Amino acid sequence: MSSSNFSIPRRGFLALGASWGLAGCGGGGDAGGTDPLPAAPAIQGFDTVAGSPLVGERLRLRPLFSGGAGRIEPEIGAVVSGVEVQTPVLDGPRCYTLVVEAAGRPTARRELLLPVRYRERYQALALPFALQYHAAVLAADGGVLVIGGSRGEPSLSNAIDRFDPASGRFERLGQMRTGRALHSATRLASGQILVLGGLISLEIGGVAELIDERSGAVLDAGRPRQPRARHAALALADGRVLVAGGLGRDTLELWDPQQRQFRLLAARMRHVREFPSLTQLADGRVLIVGGYHDGPVNVTAELFDPAAESLAAVATALDERRQLHEAHRMADGSVLILGGELIAPEGIRPLASVLRYEPLAGTLAGVQGLEQARTLVRSVRTAGDEIRLFGGQTEADAVAASACLYRPGQGATALPAMPVPRAWHSVTRLADGRILILGGDDAAGAPVAGGLLFD
Repeated sequence: MSSSNFSIPRRGFLALGASWGLAGCGGGGDAGGTDPLPAAPAIQGFDTVAGSPLVGERLRLRPLFSGGAGRIEPEIGAVVSGVEVQTPVLDGPRCYTLVVEAAGRPTARRELLLPVRYRERYQALALPFALQYHAAVLAADGGVLVIGGSRGEPSLSNAIDRFDPASGRFERLGQMRTGRALHSATRLASGQILVLGGLISLEIGGVAELIDERSGAVLDAGRPRQPRARHAALALADGRVLVAGGLGRDTLELWDPQQRQFRLLAARMRHVREFPSLTQLADGRVLIVGGYHDGPVNVTAELFDPAAESLAAVATALDERRQLHEAHRMADGSVLILGGELIAPEGIRPLASVLRYEPLAGTLAGVQGLEQARTLVRSVRTAGDEIRLFGGQTEADAVAASACLYRPGQGATALPAMPVPRAWHSVTRLADGRILILGGDDAAGAPVAGGLLFD
């Protein structure tokens, strides 16, 4: 570098040093010589670079700012002005905030809302087996374990398969001790899955099984105190698993993960509940709704308190024996109960009604319903408190291909229909927001071959 090139910044530096020294000493010139403050933090731009925000994809963002250090919240962190950054995979709407800060100056902020949407399309998956009456569980690594079911073979399947969302492929991970159908599969915080009840192909004394979601290894998990089918199971906040109802059952059991043992509780539900729903509330209590029974008195819903191991009826004017419905806890803590069926003298009657449980008031009441009556429907809650429902049985179709989107306060609108109808299928929301649809009954009651990814 030449001395002439170097001299300008050096002279500037020396001049600045002199002024700092004078200022530090409390003298050295009049007020007109005071250096101006650096420019305050300012944001000139904050937007996406290209493309539309879609579920399962990433977007590039470009921040433009001056006067300080910048960062994007949440998920991204420190950024440089004019340098593009990439979002994580988007599973739903996002609101990012660009923050620019400098010591002693006002902070500049700008928000960027990404209304991430679904394409509303289905992509076919090459499922290597037909499938119905199985369980599907989302694992911590983003894969989905497909457990048991009827796979078009002479006996029920004991297979444990893993779906890899990145490759779209299925691989065998392990085997249970017996084939199972219509069983429950409950994921624990440890990364294990408790499988119990349902129909079994081998008599193994009612033993529950514990699957390691990483290796597929299977361990005995103890024996439920009573055989269970058409029951429900839920992992509690303290790590125990609540097992409720089932065919001819008004009882509750708790499974202890430390002892790997089941314990029958003294508290009993008001009556038998077949195919009820269990939903954990924000305070740890469990809302038990519906379940078929043929007793003379009906209690639509009950609350289970895990700390006291007690039950209390929910206040409601409703008197219905709803079963095979869907239940979701919403962002505000309320619970929606959607669809299902009643067993009427004339036969099965699918329901279009939706119920809402309000924890603060302790009440259960009807709200705006579905676009049509649906039982055996399967659904997921997606970002933005939307519920997407697929297939099942309707009043018009013994097995339905139709689907709908339900928004609280707005009701239901139709989604594109699935390529083939399904009931008794599984629907799993993946970590990237896409939805995995597997198996089910076809119109003839046979297991459906092939799976779908909805995005």
